Amino acid sequence: MRQELLYISNLISLSRFLLLGVTVYFLLAYNYLMGGVFIILIWVSDLLDGYFARARNEISELGKKIDPIADKASVITIVIVLLVQELVPLWFVIITVLRDAIILTGGLYLSSKKNIVLQSNLVGKIAVFVIGLTLFFYIFGVAASKNQIGNFFLYHSEFTELLIQVMLFLSIVMIILSLTSYLRRFLQNIK
Repeated sequence: MRQELLYISNLISLSRFLLLGVTVYFLLAYNYLMGGVFIILIWVSDLLDGYFARARNEISELGKKIDPIADKASVITIVIVLLVQELVPLWFVIITVLRDAIILTGGLYLSSKKNIVLQSNLVGKIAVFVIGLTLFFYIFGVAASKNQIGNFFLYHSEFTELLIQVMLFLSIVMIILSLTSYLRRFLQNIK
């Protein structure tokens, strides 16, 4: 277990908690440009931990637990901060948090009752990426309106709003697909 903690992939997963803290700091300081940059870093770290785990043959039970917890902590924390700042709709936050709560509860059940840890799958990774991209575009739109990134998107606010609506729709589709995929895997492992 101690050796697994020092795997590069697991260190990258753990770094996501630090990146999340910095992201929240910038969002609460209304520095949306830097908040957006750190959201990108969080999701790049999510891609890198899986890459290094496979490339270095460091797939571990610890990593299977840290990675999804870091994903869920990042998504839930960021959507709640943005909700408090009235930047994202409440219904989106409820659906996003509910998805993660269901997956976390199912994962804890399987871990305690069956000693099984379900790895994140491709559908779940894509869902987290799309949700993150949606949050990034929300933050990007606010940064544009506050003239933190120049005024191109401010002058093209209809395009920015359309992009956000498309990303919201894609997020909901991916949330449904990932939850369905997870529930199917959960039921297969319960038998």
